[in-house]
Amino acid sequence: MAIICGTDLSLASAGALDVARILATGRGDDEVVLVHVIDPESGAATDDQTVARARAELEAQAAAALAAHPGPPTVRTELVVGPADLTLVGLAETEVASRIVIAARSTGGSLLRLGTTAERVIARSQVPVLLIRDPAPWLGYASGERTLRVLLGVDDSATCDLGIQWVQALRARGPVEVVLGGVYYPDDASERYGLHAHGMVDRDPEIERLMGRDLERRFGDNAAGRGSVVARARRGLGRIGDHLVELAREENCDVIVVGTSQKTGLGRLGSVSSIIVHDAPQSVVCVPPSTTFATNSVPVLRTALVATDLSPFANRAVPYAFTVTPTTGEVHIAHVVKEDAEVDLADLGRQLTALAVRGATQTVVPHVIRGDDAAIAIAQLAARLGADVICVASHGRSGLTRALVGSVADRLLRVTKVPVLVLRPVS
Repeated sequence: MAIICGTDLSLASAGALDVARILATGRGDDEVVLVHVIDPESGAATDDQTVARARAELEAQAAAALAAHPGPPTVRTELVVGPADLTLVGLAETEVASRIVIAARSTGGSLLRLGTTAERVIARSQVPVLLIRDPAPWLGYASGERTLRVLLGVDDSATCDLGIQWVQALRARGPVEVVLGGVYYPDDASERYGLHAHGMVDRDPEIERLMGRDLERRFGDNAAGRGSVVARARRGLGRIGDHLVELAREENCDVIVVGTSQKTGLGRLGSVSSIIVHDAPQSVVCVPPSTTFATNSVPVLRTALVATDLSPFANRAVPYAFTVTPTTGEVHIAHVVKEDAEVDLADLGRQLTALAVRGATQTVVPHVIRGDDAAIAIAQLAARLGADVICVASHGRSGLTRALVGSVADRLLRVTKVPVLVLRPVS
């Protein structure tokens, strides 16, 4: 495989080429393709003399990089006349490239200036795009002289999972300190965790504690790489992208890694990544939803929540919670009662505890929770507990009965972000 490095022949682009070669070495890629595009649509001249001069400068930049750091990977040059963004993205597809590297700090008339080609490349690319503003941290990381400090923007999107895998791969090759950045809005976060909202402006320590736990669990096993991992939950007032840029500055990060949504309609960038691309003083890595990685980790279900209405059928879901969790894990058994119901909480707790599988070594915790909407109450409890999976039985109603009665299991699937194991009735 190769890495595509776009150059406008500036000194900044020469630094991007150095970073591209470092990344290629770490991945074992064979070569870096150094590409200069003369785009007539931008007003660039395309006469023979201009093309020849650009080709000579391109070859000189490649030769200088090889002279400064001899050895693999090789540098192959490509000079193309045409649309800059389509050329870079097309070459990445043709060369089966692992990523595209371009300099974000270019000259005023550059084809790669932000807001034009760089943004369009990110919006169209099927592979991660690296905008290099300062190559020094990358060079120090590659030589082992310093630790690379990365802010990873974390949310609930699938592209975030890809960003996590990208950072984990980077940690496997050298020391990387990771700051997990998550932005919350108090009203949404309070609803998610089932907590009382204290206000829209002030920070909420309990929400930040729960979010910090969830950010770390989302990232995965910290022992899999070199370098520390810390979580930073930030209360949101305004745009998420602005908060992440500010957090990266406060944490002295060298790089911001973020997933891109690549919304339809002229391939527009998602708002968060677009803000970061434009405003961050650090290098930025944009990971698109089409990125593919070899699976390098298997989720471990340490904590299970099982919900039951204490009927014989619903209780059948309880053993499954013990099946999916390790012997050192936790099983939380929950029962939902109406807000105004008069019940014996102690007796219900004993009934729930008695459902535990005999001889099981998991920690068992009963929960009697109040809520007029059972699905939301269960989802909120799962969020507060940090459950890895919810187990629940479904009566399997269909047709008119399902429409009239509804299904807690079906509604739970819609309101929770936690995987749900649904036990269906025996046919």
